[in-house]
Amino acid sequence: MRAMPAPPPSTAARRRFWPLACALLALSVLVAATFAVPAVVAELRPAWQHAQDGPGAGAPGASSAEDASEREAHGADDAAASPDPAAAGLAAASGTVDAAGVTEALDAGLTGAPGTVAAAVAVAGEDTVVAGRSQERPMVPASNQKVLTALALAATVDPYERLETTAVRGDQPRELVLVAGGDTLLAPGEGRADAVNGHAGLGTLAERTAQALRQDDPDAAASGQWTVELDTDLFAGPELNPAWEGEDIAAGEITRVAPVALYSHRVPTADGADPGSRGERPEDPAAAVAREFARQLEQRLGSGASVTVGGTASAPEDAVELARVESAPVSEQSAYMLAHSDNSLAETLARVAAVASGREGSVTGVQELIPAALAEHGIDTGGLRAVDASGMAQQDRVSATTLARAVDTLVTDPRYGPYGRGLPVAGAEGTLSERFDDPAEAAARGVTRAKTGTLLDVVALSGYVQRADGSVLVYSLVLNGVSGGTTRAKDTVDRTVAALAGSG
Repeated sequence: MRAMPAPPPSTAARRRFWPLACALLALSVLVAATFAVPAVVAELRPAWQHAQDGPGAGAPGASSAEDASEREAHGADDAAASPDPAAAGLAAASGTVDAAGVTEALDAGLTGAPGTVAAAVAVAGEDTVVAGRSQERPMVPASNQKVLTALALAATVDPYERLETTAVRGDQPRELVLVAGGDTLLAPGEGRADAVNGHAGLGTLAERTAQALRQDDPDAAASGQWTVELDTDLFAGPELNPAWEGEDIAAGEITRVAPVALYSHRVPTADGADPGSRGERPEDPAAAVAREFARQLEQRLGSGASVTVGGTASAPEDAVELARVESAPVSEQSAYMLAHSDNSLAETLARVAAVASGREGSVTGVQELIPAALAEHGIDTGGLRAVDASGMAQQDRVSATTLARAVDTLVTDPRYGPYGRGLPVAGAEGTLSERFDDPAEAAARGVTRAKTGTLLDVVALSGYVQRADGSVLVYSLVLNGVSGGTTRAKDTVDRTVAALAGSG
């Protein structure tokens, strides 16, 4: 026999239940609002603590293959998540911000600032600037231009996308074509799964290629001459932006932009290691890759085979792939670009994004991409001049409001979480590792992420800061016409961000 359903609760019982249910629901909403601090901000303190554990810990320069694999598995779900915890937390915290207190902190921090100042401060997740100074004035952004590049990249390339470098068969019997796919952080030897710069290696690609050739025909692989051609069709137009100063090119601050390179367009050390940001620039970055791949492949084919480098050639449309290597996720390359203010990487990734958007991978394609990406997100482009992606062009112009809005979009749009987390932590990572070192600046250490910008007479800082009450402010501080060195200007903006962190 089927059991009879339980009788419904009495009317009086229901009247007692609903007030209790409503109270519990209200409490749960309050708890969620309190603890739903944005995911990107919640990582500020852990990243700061990890940095204390040892050199490079928690920095964007390191990558876990296992973590990357797990992120890839959940990438689609993360991108589609709604409502976004970050946005919910920012919205919940926004009501606690007193505009007058923020304005007072901004004015106090910028007192006596050198040069011409533009500043914008807003509550994260909101469009309105709550405090500012000449915030709509077009300014030279220096490397803060990379914030716009990161947003354009985020808007066009999936954060877990990997850039491929591929070896395929050419049109001729003993011809190979090395196809450049935009990865300019290649190592000359074996790739390192725990690295971003050097994640994929030419030695790894050569070994896989040699195995494929031996599998097809062991005798042919081990004897005779092979030729390697190079396909760089991914990018087009001039490799150097005409707006870049010759002295900056000569000094190695920027160089020819290629769709494939070693260690971000640097010459490896004698033992094949990353030479760092002061390493020499190769005369032809892509050709250097082709030569190194040929050398590595010849070693692996054996003494009876020789491998020479031909010229540039397009891979056949129906080319047979022999082997490939893949970069770290593009969002990790973006984080590396932001943390180390890597000019060449910024230009490369911008061209990759231009291609992904359907534009040409060229100077012109980048100049079209950046304003289009801003406009797509409803960000005002008044006065904007996006001449390059790195900020090396003195003709770049952007307002503090535009920079602040770009930061806000990166850290609050649920699709861009991995990109938003790429900004380095103050006092711990990248170009911010030695900033915020004075007592008046200490309040911002570990609680702000930002992108630096420095030229001879320009200092800029754009990012976001979490205040003690959990609310989050996004900001952009840009100083032009700085004279007598940049130390005082850097101290000014650092002090201002610290004041914002402690604002009431």
